[in-house]
Amino acid sequence: MKKLFVLAILGAYTLNANAQTDPIKELACKGFTDAVSKAESNTQHAKKGLKSATWVSLADAYIDHAGKCGSDSTASIKAYETLKKALEIENAAGGKKSKSIEEELVSDKLYSALMSQGATHYNTKNLKLASEMFELSGKVKPADSTSQLYAGIVNQSLGNNDGAIENFKKYLDNKGQDPAVFYSLAQIYKIEKKYDKAIEVLRKGTAIHPNDKDLKSEIINTYLTSNNLDAAIVDLEKMTISDPKNVTNLSNLGLLYDNKAQEFTNEISDIKEEVEKNNIQDFQKKLSNEKEKLAIFENELQNLTNNLKKYPKNATETKRRIADVTSQKIAQEEAVAEAAKSLAKKEAAQNGLAAKKEKMNELIAKQKGYKAKAFESYKKVLALDPDNYDVNFNMAVIHFNEAVETKKVIDAMDMQEYQKSGKDIEKKACAQFNVAKPFFDKCKSLNPNDEVVLENLVNLERILEQCKN
Repeated sequence: MKKLFVLAILGAYTLNANAQTDPIKELACKGFTDAVSKAESNTQHAKKGLKSATWVSLADAYIDHAGKCGSDSTASIKAYETLKKALEIENAAGGKKSKSIEEELVSDKLYSALMSQGATHYNTKNLKLASEMFELSGKVKPADSTSQLYAGIVNQSLGNNDGAIENFKKYLDNKGQDPAVFYSLAQIYKIEKKYDKAIEVLRKGTAIHPNDKDLKSEIINTYLTSNNLDAAIVDLEKMTISDPKNVTNLSNLGLLYDNKAQEFTNEISDIKEEVEKNNIQDFQKKLSNEKEKLAIFENELQNLTNNLKKYPKNATETKRRIADVTSQKIAQEEAVAEAAKSLAKKEAAQNGLAAKKEKMNELIAKQKGYKAKAFESYKKVLALDPDNYDVNFNMAVIHFNEAVETKKVIDAMDMQEYQKSGKDIEKKACAQFNVAKPFFDKCKSLNPNDEVVLENLVNLERILEQCKN
């Protein structure tokens, strides 16, 4: 949008497309063409060609030709180069007329000729030549912002980012203030992954244009592109404070909170998995079980030893049984030792694990905090715009995912745990699924053909049927 606005200004320097079809102007053009030919001939003359005035005359002829009938030629470039040649000759001859030639090189007529022809070549898609003319215009009038603006536009179109950056920076240094330039320069920096510079440019733009919503939004977009959610949240929070009824800002802020909450998911999951792998209670239970088995063998050996005295007639069979149980007891002692060794390793790892558990709890708290903030932002949106499709969908997803997480707790329970507390947790999950449904229903009413919503509703209704059982 901004680029189209800037490019439209180029029309100010285009020439009348029908100029060449006017017989009177055609005749005039012939005169200017003849004047150029005569002036060019003079520069080839043995004596005249050594005088700077001859070259100045040729430059004037080129300028007249460019302005009157040579809109698609390179006459303005030739005029600039010819004046540079005239200055070189004059300086070599003593320089009495150098000042007047230097004034010609920064004159309005040369500047206008270059700008007009540059615009014409731009409009006929000859971008390379247009760029050259706009660049020369900037040399003629270094303090002028318009030529830098046009040169930047063309260089950006050509993919010459370095050139465009230089042009746009000069435009801004020359007190140019078009918000589109701040936007375009930031886009180039984004392409080159120079996000800090893009933000810097956009902030300068918003300082000059505090009410420009596009520039403010682009700051947020740049933060997101560079994966800097924290900075994006800070800026968007400020925007929602200054404009508390802006539904777009509130919705985007909620989405940022949502995304920030998701950032913690993988790290929490990794720590939780490690904690579960090093669950000392499982290893304590295993050692206890192995010791109980060992006690059984030890009791049996004691009984067999007692029987050996009580029933000497069965001594042979009793001794054979004692040998078997002794062998089993030794194997079980090894199992107990192995279980004790594994438990010792897990106990040794508990110090480091405690720190990780603490970190996990901190991450979970932060995640819950961002989810709560997302929820509040979405609520504000729906208070202002109940039919906001995206926010209704996001609210549905929040409640649905919370229910899924609750259900995971139930799925991980054994029968004993389920009998103890499973039913209550199951009721909580069903309640959360129920809260999600009205938001999905709203989405369906707003867009009956959204396959994602329809699929989620089918799954949700199936789950809610199970909750009734």
